[in-house]
Amino acid sequence: MKPEAVVKIVEGREKKIKTFYPWVQKEEVRRVEGPKKVCLATLEDFNGEQIAIGTYNPISRFPFRVLTLEDEPIDQAFFERKFRTAFELREKLVTDTNAWRAVFSEADQIPGLIIDKYGDHLVVQVRSAGMEMLKPLWLPALIAVSGAESILEKSEMAGRKEEGLEPVAGPLHGTPPDSVEFNETGLAMTALIQDGLKTGYYLDQRSARRELAAKIRPGDKVLDAFCYTGGFSLYAARAGADVTAVDIHGGALAAADRQAQANDLSVDFVEANAFDYLVEGAEDKGPFDWIILDPPAIAKTAQKRDSLKWGVWKLVHAAIPLLKPGGRMLVCSCSYQLSLQKLLDVCRLAAGDNGKQIFVEGVTYQDLDHPAPLSFPESLYLKGVWLRVD
Repeated sequence: MKPEAVVKIVEGREKKIKTFYPWVQKEEVRRVEGPKKVCLATLEDFNGEQIAIGTYNPISRFPFRVLTLEDEPIDQAFFERKFRTAFELREKLVTDTNAWRAVFSEADQIPGLIIDKYGDHLVVQVRSAGMEMLKPLWLPALIAVSGAESILEKSEMAGRKEEGLEPVAGPLHGTPPDSVEFNETGLAMTALIQDGLKTGYYLDQRSARRELAAKIRPGDKVLDAFCYTGGFSLYAARAGADVTAVDIHGGALAAADRQAQANDLSVDFVEANAFDYLVEGAEDKGPFDWIILDPPAIAKTAQKRDSLKWGVWKLVHAAIPLLKPGGRMLVCSCSYQLSLQKLLDVCRLAAGDNGKQIFVEGVTYQDLDHPAPLSFPESLYLKGVWLRVD
C-alpha cells in the first residue's frame, strides 16, 4: 500500500517525531496535500524533507500516527517484521505465565493496535481508523506469525468514536472460546475474553500482584475492592491472607470464585458497588491490614481529570478508617491523565481529611509486557502507590 497524502508539519515540531514520538496533533498540521480521508501518508518538515510514513485521519485529535521513520513499503511483510519483534521481546521479558500483552500499540510502533495473548488465543483491539484501514495487511501477518488457534476482536472502546469508527466485536480467525484458562506464577487463571472487561483480564498488574504476595503475612486481613476476576485476591489468599473481595460485575465474581476453587483457595467474594461497600458494608469485615484500590479508568481525558481525582479521593478517604493502626494500601490509577504526583497529592489530601499521616513505601508501574518508551510519556499510564497509614 502506497501513501496517498502528504502531511506538512508545523516548523519546529518535527524534532519530537525524529526522536520517536508517534503522534502529530491536529494543531501541529500545517497543510495536507492529497485526499482528506483515512489513508497512508508521508510526513514532511517545513523544508519538504520526508520524516516518516504513517496513517492519516483528518478528523482525529492525532491526524498523523507514525508507522516508520524509514522510507519503506507498508505491506504484509512490514507487519510480519513488527509482530516478530514484539513477540520475541515478550518471550524474553515474561517467564512466569503463558498470557501477556503481545503488542502495545505505539510502544511497539504499531499505533492503534492492542494484542493480548492468552495461551493459544489472541484478543485484539483496533483503536484508530488508520489501523482499521490496514487490517487486510496486518491480520494475515498476525495469523502467520502467531500461529494462534483463534483471534477475537474486542474493539468496543469509546475512543473509536473520535476516530469515526463504530464499536466492533467478533471473531477474526478461528472460533474464539467464551473464556481462556491460563497460568500466572503457578495460579490457574481465567480470561473472560468474550464478555469480560478490556480483553478479559488485567495483564498489566502482574508485577503488583507479585509484590503484594511478597508483602503479605499469613493471617493478614485483606480487602480487595474492584477485584474483577480475583487477581490480587488469589495472590493474597495463596500467601495466607484472609481475603474479602468486592466487585459489581457478577459474571467476573463467578469466574473469580471458580478460580479460587480451582486453586484450592478460600476468598469471601461480595457482589457490590465498591464505592458504596467501603462506606456501608466493609466495616463488619474489618479492620484490615491491607486494602487494594484498583478501580477501572474513571476518566481517560484531561477534561475529566477532576472527576478522576474526586473518585480516587472518595475511595481513599473511605478506606483509611477501615485499616488497622499501621495498615497499608495499594492505590492504583490506570489513567495517564492522573500523574504519579497528582495521585500522591489526592492520597495525601484524603489522609489529612481523616486526620491521619500517610507514608509512601513504594511505587509500581505496568509490567514489562506493556513497554513504556521515554519518548512517548503517554505509554506509562499505570501507577500504583504503596502506602502506610499512621
